[in-house]
Amino acid sequence: MGSIPTRSRHTGTRLSRVASFLRNTIARAITAAVTTASLAGVPARGVEAQQVDTARVAARRPPPTTAAAQDTARPPISPKRAFLYSLLVPGYGQSVLDRPIAGALFFGAEVTWIALATKASFDLRYARAHESDSLVLTYKFKPDGSVEVDSLGNPVGATFLPNRYASDRVAARRKHLEDYYALLITNHLLAAAEAFVSAQLWDLPAHVSIRQMPFGHALAATIRW
Repeated sequence: MGSIPTRSRHTGTRLSRVASFLRNTIARAITAAVTTASLAGVPARGVEAQQVDTARVAARRPPPTTAAAQDTARPPISPKRAFLYSLLVPGYGQSVLDRPIAGALFFGAEVTWIALATKASFDLRYARAHESDSLVLTYKFKPDGSVEVDSLGNPVGATFLPNRYASDRVAARRKHLEDYYALLITNHLLAAAEAFVSAQLWDLPAHVSIRQMPFGHALAATIRW
């Protein structure tokens, strides 16, 4: 009897094992590739998100040039504070507003008027102290020819000459002192008004403009306190 050729069981088993090994290897390679690609894409998306956030934050901030322009258009102090500064100390508001010449003039005038008022006050006190004094022209003599003296031993005068510090001189000294006080008050008010106007005109082109009125064009200005 002839034998029927058949496949070997060992050969079939080996082929199935090789095919299974190849399938598993390919599956693992694909899984590793997908995982690597996913991990590589995460930082890129994070960086992109960070860039978007930075752009949004930068868009919310004002441009540096605009902020600088606004700062330069504003005076260092408000007009009200400049008025009060120079009202208390003439020239102080001008110095804060970067006006040294005007500040020096007002401060110099303040020092001058104070010095003259101090001298006028001293002259008034001196005139009042000697208002009742007089100059002795002649003295009284006794029959024996000696000078008559009082209980304190001072010679007694016979005729007197009023001194120059009379009531009219005292009134003149008082008027001088009042004039210097008036100059001091005027200097304070002028310095305060000048500082107020200087602070108002700090951004002159922005506040003074030509506007169309019903009667025609007019120069208009806004003043803030």
